Amino acid sequence: MNLERTDPIAASPMVFHVLPRGMRYDIASATSIDLFVSEVAAYSRFRVEVVAEHSGQPLQTPTVHNLPHFDFASTWRRARAVTALARWRRPAVLLVQQHFPSAVAIRARVDAPVILQRHNFTRPPREGRLFGEVWRQRRVRQFNLLAGLTFVSSATLAQFESDWPQVTTPRRVIPNGIDFMNWNPRRTREKLVLTVGRATPEKGLLEAAHALARALPRHKDWSATFVVSEPECNPAYFEALRMAIEPLGERVRLLASMPFAEVKALNERAAISIIPSKWREPFGRTCLEAHAGGAAVISSGSGGLKEISGNAALYALADDPENLFDALTILMNDEEKRYHLACEGNVRARRLFDLRRVASDLDDFCAQAMQEAGCE
Repeated sequence: MNLERTDPIAASPMVFHVLPRGMRYDIASATSIDLFVSEVAAYSRFRVEVVAEHSGQPLQTPTVHNLPHFDFASTWRRARAVTALARWRRPAVLLVQQHFPSAVAIRARVDAPVILQRHNFTRPPREGRLFGEVWRQRRVRQFNLLAGLTFVSSATLAQFESDWPQVTTPRRVIPNGIDFMNWNPRRTREKLVLTVGRATPEKGLLEAAHALARALPRHKDWSATFVVSEPECNPAYFEALRMAIEPLGERVRLLASMPFAEVKALNERAAISIIPSKWREPFGRTCLEAHAGGAAVISSGSGGLKEISGNAALYALADDPENLFDALTILMNDEEKRYHLACEGNVRARRLFDLRRVASDLDDFCAQAMQEAGCE
C-alpha cells in the first residue's frame, strides 16, 4: 500500500515536538508535558514526530526520535542534533516544549518556523542595572524571532503580556486536554480521598495529610491515598509526609511514582480529590484529571486552577489545614453535594478541555505559522 497516496495524514505536513532536556517520553515516568504531546499527537491532522532523550518504553506516537543525553553544553549540542534531524525529516513546524533557550538555539539553525510551548510561568524581565536592561532587550529580540508562543492557561498568558509588552510574537492559549473517550468514571464511588502531586512543599501534600489526620478518625468508613511523584528529589519532604500519615495505619496508602494508567484508575473511583497547591499553578493537570475521573474536587484555586474548575469545586486555602479539614468534613458528610460537584466538574471539563478541541486549536496555530512562512 502506498500510504503517501491513500492516507491523508501521511500526505500532510510534518510537525516536530521537541521535548525538554531530560524528559524521556516514557510510559513509566511520563510528565504532564510528555502526556500533552502524546495526546495531541493522537488527534493532530498533521504527521507528528517526537524528539526526546532515551525513551525506554515510549508513549504512543507513530515516530519517536531518541537523542543522546549530553552532559555538557547540552542546549547547544541538542540544538545541533535537532537541526540535523530536521534537515533529514524536513518538518514544516517545530514545536519546542517549555525550554526557551532550546527554542532560540534551534530557531537560529533551521529554516522552518519554531513555536515555543510554555507550560509554566515565564521568567519576568530583569529591572534596574545596565546589564538587566541589556538582558531584557536581548530576550525581547529572541522572542520576536519565534513564529509563535503558546501558553497553558490564560493566567500564564496574562502574566507574560504584562511582563513582556514589547514582544509581538503571535500567541495562543493551548491548555492540556483529556481524551474523554478513554475515561470511565464510576457512578458508585469509593469513600476514598485521593491526593496526587510531586514531593515538594509548594504542592501542599503535607497540609492535606494533616487535614486528613483529623478528618479520617471522625469518618471510619473513609480511606485516603497519596500518589507522589519524584520522591527522590525531596526525600526529607517525602519522609515528613510518611510520618504525618503513619498514625492512620492501613487507612492511608502512600504510593510513589505510579504509571499514569494506575493514577487514572484511582481518579475514576475516588469520591473526593484534593488539589492543595500552595504555589501559583500554571494550569493544574491533576485537577483536570480529577474532574475527568468524576471525583468531587477540593481545590486551592491558585493560578490556573480556577480556570479548570470554575464553580465546580469546593475551594480551600492550601496553607491552612483547618480550612482543608472543614472542606473535607463538608464533602464527607454530604453525598448529594459530592455528586453535584462531581457532575458539574465533569461536564465543564468535557466542554472546555476535550482533547479534540485542544488538538484542533494547536493545529490551527501551526497552520497559521506555516502559512506566514510560506511552507504549507
